[in-house]
Amino acid sequence: MVLDVGSLSARAVPTTLFSPSWYRVAALKPRLKRHAEIHRHQFRGEIWFVLQDHSTGRFHRFTPAVNLIIGLMDGDRSVQEIWEIAGARLGDDLPSQDEIIHLLARLHAADVLHSDVPPDIAELAERQQSQRRSALLQSIRSPFAVRVPLVDPDRFLAATLPLVRPLFTAAGFVVWLAIVVAAVVMAGVHWQDLTKDITDRVLSVDNLVLLLVIYPVVKALHELGHGYATKVWGGEVHEMGIMFLIFMPIPYVDASAASAFREKWRRVVVGAGGMIVELFVAALAMAVWVSVEPGIVRSIAYNTMLIAGVSTVLFNGNPLLRFDGYYIFSDLIEIPNLGARSTSYLGYLIQRYLFRVADLTSPADVPGERGWLG
Repeated sequence: MVLDVGSLSARAVPTTLFSPSWYRVAALKPRLKRHAEIHRHQFRGEIWFVLQDHSTGRFHRFTPAVNLIIGLMDGDRSVQEIWEIAGARLGDDLPSQDEIIHLLARLHAADVLHSDVPPDIAELAERQQSQRRSALLQSIRSPFAVRVPLVDPDRFLAATLPLVRPLFTAAGFVVWLAIVVAAVVMAGVHWQDLTKDITDRVLSVDNLVLLLVIYPVVKALHELGHGYATKVWGGEVHEMGIMFLIFMPIPYVDASAASAFREKWRRVVVGAGGMIVELFVAALAMAVWVSVEPGIVRSIAYNTMLIAGVSTVLFNGNPLLRFDGYYIFSDLIEIPNLGARSTSYLGYLIQRYLFRVADLTSPADVPGERGWLG
């Protein structure tokens, strides 16, 4: 799974150039904490920067102007000096003092900013408690999708990566494609046998038990596909566990490190890694199903095809559901945080054209985004 990238912009609030609260921050000398790293990306022809917080796994997207201001935060320059240097370089694009204050507040809230102000231990403790409360509230709001972290798979993935690295090559793709295409041809040849009395076969009590056993195994392989795709290009994967989706235990892996990859095709491959594995497993299961006589092995192969083939295409590959297809689609059209921004755009359209609210800023700030968000 790849998490959405939140937007961080100095142009968050409309203000005048000067602020009566500027004296509160002018003398501060901020700098980014060591666990924060910035990556340069390109979305729909526009340059953006993505701040990766290694301590929380969160990502924040911001504009080149904001990147310039953050880049000046070295712990030696004061906020006043940073604003003056930014003014000389940005000219008319200089953020106002209120916008700089807002940016500092956002960076502080994200816990990636360090300044010469002594840390408040009580505040740090309260922040940790707040994060725990937020996680608990998220579980309460989404009782049908509760995550339980279990292991850190990074060392295992790194140790076994040489075994799977050849699969992430052109030759590996050709082999994968040949096997999957061969399975599709076999499915066409045996279509009547595959679909005969399918409802009765699938919904029988014995078969439902078999499905419950096979499903977590197939999904574990699915998540390992995300993990290996992340590791092969240098990302780290430090969380793997069980997600109870409608009370059904399903493995998951945190592959959010892929959001830092500059090449969108690498992010797409990470997003598709699970489906790539499942389609390969389904193809192998098809070969087994064709080769063996009716019995338990053939039933296992049939149910594996059903889970790894049909379900992964209908659900994981669907861009309208918030699974792999959604993140792949977001990367292909180069619109991060697509769901939230689409909702914001809908609210903008309602306020602007239904209620005639003036002075609104459209969330579609890059050419070509309006159509996709709509």
